[in-house]
Amino acid sequence: MAVVDTAFAPSFLNRIASPLRKMQRTALRRRGPLDAALEDYLGEIAHAGDKVLQLGASDGISAAFLERGVFHHLVAPAASADTVEAICQLRGCSASRLRVFANIGHSGSAGEVDTVWLSRTTSLAVLAAHFRHAMSRLKTGGLLLVEGIDTEFGKTLFKQLSHDLDWRLDETIAGQVAAFRRLA
Repeated sequence: MAVVDTAFAPSFLNRIASPLRKMQRTALRRRGPLDAALEDYLGEIAHAGDKVLQLGASDGISAAFLERGVFHHLVAPAASADTVEAICQLRGCSASRLRVFANIGHSGSAGEVDTVWLSRTTSLAVLAAHFRHAMSRLKTGGLLLVEGIDTEFGKTLFKQLSHDLDWRLDETIAGQVAAFRRLA
């Protein structure tokens, strides 16, 4: 007869409640303020050593990724890099893993990445160009985060990816950011 150490074995109620707790966190994340929701979500998906490619300037997001120890490749104006470094200083994290590229063409040295962040854009043409570039850099099983799904252009991409069998919607965060997993 096997002996079970009840101090470390999860109880029946804990095993049942664990998925419910995760669903509650997800529900709160979907309705809560965007900054807190993203911090919570990034805590689950971003791991030290991951490679992240960010297309477009979202300085707070860059700092949040860097705080988790990822290698962050940012395609944005140089002024954005200074802002990210200042935010990192305020947060007490290092910006040494930040690489900034002036345009998409130069970001090819980033190679294959684990996560791509598409920032909110003011044009469908820009969003389409960013998405095409993301497709060439994102590995299979990687995560595509689309900011601005509450805008016209973001909704268009959101609807297309939701119907595409090569992508799975993992989460919608605060109604403004969608997380898609690349399946093929």
